[in-house]
Amino acid sequence: MLYKFLSNFSTSTLRKAEQEQSIIFLIFILLLIGLGLPAHANQISQIKTIAPQSSYDVSHHYFVTLLQNVLETTADEYGHSQVVYSSQMEQGRALYELTKGSKLDVYWAGTSISRERTLIPIRIPLLKGLLGFRASIIRTEDEDKFRAITSIEQLRELTACQGAHWPDSDILENAGMVVRRNPVYENMFQELAEGRCDFFPRGIHEGAGEVTARLAIYPNLTLFTDVVIYYPFPMYFFVSAKNPELAERLTTGLEKSIDDGSLEHHLQTHPVTSRLFPMDQWKDTQIFILDNPLLPRDTPIQDHRYWVKP
Repeated sequence: MLYKFLSNFSTSTLRKAEQEQSIIFLIFILLLIGLGLPAHANQISQIKTIAPQSSYDVSHHYFVTLLQNVLETTADEYGHSQVVYSSQMEQGRALYELTKGSKLDVYWAGTSISRERTLIPIRIPLLKGLLGFRASIIRTEDEDKFRAITSIEQLRELTACQGAHWPDSDILENAGMVVRRNPVYENMFQELAEGRCDFFPRGIHEGAGEVTARLAIYPNLTLFTDVVIYYPFPMYFFVSAKNPELAERLTTGLEKSIDDGSLEHHLQTHPVTSRLFPMDQWKDTQIFILDNPLLPRDTPIQDHRYWVKP
């Protein structure tokens, strides 16, 4: 009898405790709903992106710090997140891994029709359109030759180094230019230094830092800014089609950064891009304008909040 009584008492007590725990948990959930807090508000997650392409990849820091800023400004709505690096990847591999959605969560790249078909683009230009202005890294002994250039036809007689998977290569070839493609970012500097190509078009924010970083290795390279090629070419954050919530978060954060001026501040003060300002320093630059047949129709080129107009 005593054993039966204790068993019944124990079972009853446990059931009562479980009921009390369930009630407490339900009250906690109702409080969260009442406060309007999202279920993920206090979660800490890791957002994976690429490691620098090499130890000389000077522009990587610009995009990583911008990404972290966007995550911090949206932490109240989406939870705290930290940018972490996956492995080092060239652009073609990075886009492939992003499509799979396992090794990478976010990647920044110039847009194209094919990229926007397979990935979710965050259609806010991270450089406010300045990526489309391309100055060229050349050999110092060729400066006089480049100063004599007055037409796009003269550039078509030369060979440009570009990435194998970069939309820039297709854009330049569409304009009738000769392009030597290479899948490895660092190799293009070597090919230029050794005379296998004549110029290496880079975003006007990239070239000076890239030349300075490699001065000890390639002392015969310099950035030539008297002639600039331009085509409309926004740089976006891209995420996997499997991750629409992250796309929503990045859109929200970048829109905030446009409205409060923090994206413009980042652009004008970061060491990689600050040298571009004030913009009137480019007023006498010779600019050759090219079409971009890869530009998607949804590109918000009419939204002046997103673009810097030199």
